[in-house]
Amino acid sequence: MKINVNNIIISIEKNQNKEIEKEIIKRGIQKNNIEKIIWTKRSIDSRKKNDIKFVYNTEVILKNNVDIEKLKNVSLVKEMKIVKREAINNKEKVLVVGTGPAGLFAALRLVEYGYKPIIIDRGEDVDSRDTTVNAFIKTGKFNKNSNIQFGEGGAGTYSDGKLNTRIKSEYIEKVFNEFVECGAQKEIIWDYKPHIGTDILKVVVKNLRNKIISLGGKVYFNNFLQDIIIENGEVKGAVIKNNKNEIETLHLTKIILAIGHSSRDTYRMLHKNGVFIENKPFAIGARIEHPREDIDKMQYGKFAGNKNLGAATYSLTYNNKEEERGVFSFCMCPGGVIVNAASEEGGTLVNGMSYSDRNGRFSNSALVVGVKENEFGNELFSGMKFQEELERKTFELVKTYGALYQSVPDFLEGKITTKEIETSYEMKKTPYDLNKLFPDVITRNMKMALNYWGKRYEGFVSERANLIAPETRTSAPVKITRNEYGESVNIKGLYPIGEGAGYAGGIVSAGVDGLKIVDLAFTKEIE
Repeated sequence: MKINVNNIIISIEKNQNKEIEKEIIKRGIQKNNIEKIIWTKRSIDSRKKNDIKFVYNTEVILKNNVDIEKLKNVSLVKEMKIVKREAINNKEKVLVVGTGPAGLFAALRLVEYGYKPIIIDRGEDVDSRDTTVNAFIKTGKFNKNSNIQFGEGGAGTYSDGKLNTRIKSEYIEKVFNEFVECGAQKEIIWDYKPHIGTDILKVVVKNLRNKIISLGGKVYFNNFLQDIIIENGEVKGAVIKNNKNEIETLHLTKIILAIGHSSRDTYRMLHKNGVFIENKPFAIGARIEHPREDIDKMQYGKFAGNKNLGAATYSLTYNNKEEERGVFSFCMCPGGVIVNAASEEGGTLVNGMSYSDRNGRFSNSALVVGVKENEFGNELFSGMKFQEELERKTFELVKTYGALYQSVPDFLEGKITTKEIETSYEMKKTPYDLNKLFPDVITRNMKMALNYWGKRYEGFVSERANLIAPETRTSAPVKITRNEYGESVNIKGLYPIGEGAGYAGGIVSAGVDGLKIVDLAFTKEIE
């Protein structure tokens, strides 16, 4: 018999396993009837800084059945109904473009149903990509096809590896279990804010790729989708520039597009071929960085640095009701670093990432302002062009692949920061008044949010807080619109998925989208 025993509250200073067992016994379960206790969720209640607690949900396996009605705050575990599916036609050739989480999980799902997909990525395998990225950080030598945005694992490989998501889906458990099987930490299954870390993610994506290959998939790196052959509104093939810089034509009728949110050249190619694309909202801003100890103290008070808590996270929002505009923190990296995330020649931008131990000196997050879909023009790609302009302008100001910086107090006062700042960012930094970089709608709302948060969170606005800019790639500025079966609304055989298609917002939601669309379009339910 399996039961749920939830909302178990334990002080962080106590022995967690012993106290959890005590609490379960208090609910009416006999100790000798407990076979196993499984944590299903653990969160932190830090509302009282002098008394921080862990809150657990558990699944308890009992040796013998009990009368559930006689127990306190206990429920039966509901067994999920398993829907059986089979391939519609696993002999047909399928091309998967992109090896981010959406592409990898779509490919995995295909091979599980007996398909033998061809998977391509414009970038390098993760080991080669790591060498390229490290060389870029040290020397500025840039590779437009293999960088923080492009290559095996997608943009998420160089991030915090955050796995929390707001979506509800039957596929989430599958994504988490596959990650653990491929080398991720087991605690991601129960942590309230699970993360893997960029170092472990590189291992995970490599193992996931090898699993796909072992089941019949073929993976090719340094292979760029140059064109799609479309006849009478149907996919008929793909034109690939391979790793020898040769042009190959693949004749097929099914393409899964998992291109990532930075594939601007691919968006333009699709538009040229008549694929329906529309603008969508996105967000623009900067990275805000603090000494890690400041954020730990802000969140945990006297318990800052407690080994059971680790580096503190935060998630902040501000709503400008007059403009119907949100300002929010995004992709928070506790104990992490800020990195250069350029993917185009002559344009530069930043992003954040953390290692699995989150043990760096600084903590950073995007501080971004919502941008409406047609805010900077009604034509298609107006938002994308706005991103490009900011990135090129920054490149011109820094005179290379680097970033602009300003302390938070100086940003609020509109003056250039004259002192050298302490930061995790390793490439060239140029002091600049960010009020002159962004349009007024961005800076005005950033200031409103900072003033609001500064009054509520001690230490968030201080001389030790700095802005590193610009952060332009929070999400895709366009959507490759699809129908209820996951197919492009006007091109048969084209399946846009993940963040690049505008249908996901993180590692988990992208992976879920890849699984879901394969089930919808390439399989059918069976009795």
